[in-house]
Amino acid sequence: MFKADRLDEWEKEGASLVQCGRDLDVTATQFVAHFLLSATKDSDSLMSDDGYEQMRRVTGVVSQFAECKTITLPLSPFALPKGYTLESDGYQRLCDRLVEKLLAFDEIVRTSGFRLALEIVPGSLLGGTEGLMRLIRETGNETIGYNFDTGHAHSSKECIATLPGKLAGRVYGTHLKDNFGFENFALPPGRGSIPWESVIHNLTACGYTGSFDLEIASKHPSEVVNDYTEGKSFIEKILITT
Repeated sequence: MFKADRLDEWEKEGASLVQCGRDLDVTATQFVAHFLLSATKDSDSLMSDDGYEQMRRVTGVVSQFAECKTITLPLSPFALPKGYTLESDGYQRLCDRLVEKLLAFDEIVRTSGFRLALEIVPGSLLGGTEGLMRLIRETGNETIGYNFDTGHAHSSKECIATLPGKLAGRVYGTHLKDNFGFENFALPPGRGSIPWESVIHNLTACGYTGSFDLEIASKHPSEVVNDYTEGKSFIEKILITT
């Protein structure tokens, strides 16, 4: 979901979408609240309660999808105002607030019967998977997980083939896309430089039993079907050998 102003529509029409999915034998495994990127995009939004009430409404929407247990929260690239001077105590204050806010989101999601996955976009204040591991370690949180967006991870210079082991038990979903590690592109798997066999084999070896979801940004609407078909076929061929 990309637009907060469409929440009313999702609340009113979600049941019809569920029925369409059943008719097509399609199951929702995660709900991605893309519009909540705004909740962590800068110091003003981070320090505010922006996103809390919207997340509560999201849990109501997701409750219509019986098979969906994961709500994914993308973390925006973080920006400071032009000319802003950030001293050491200011940085720590931002980091402390980010942890506080993520734990609050987790509380909202968890008490509603769902689990929270973080989609870590390049440039987020959390600082990649090391930031997530630090959050888990320092807070003792046992429920926040990870949306393994391969494109974000690869373009963030993560050691991508090791992430399934690093985050074993915390990978709640995937966004499979490809790039060459220097731009945050979303190409069909197989068109970039991600070591896919290692990534997929390690996911299954480390206990991941969730769905393998594609998230591709096609250059033109006319290319969407072909791009997704290509990506799906590529991943399926690897899964056959696992």
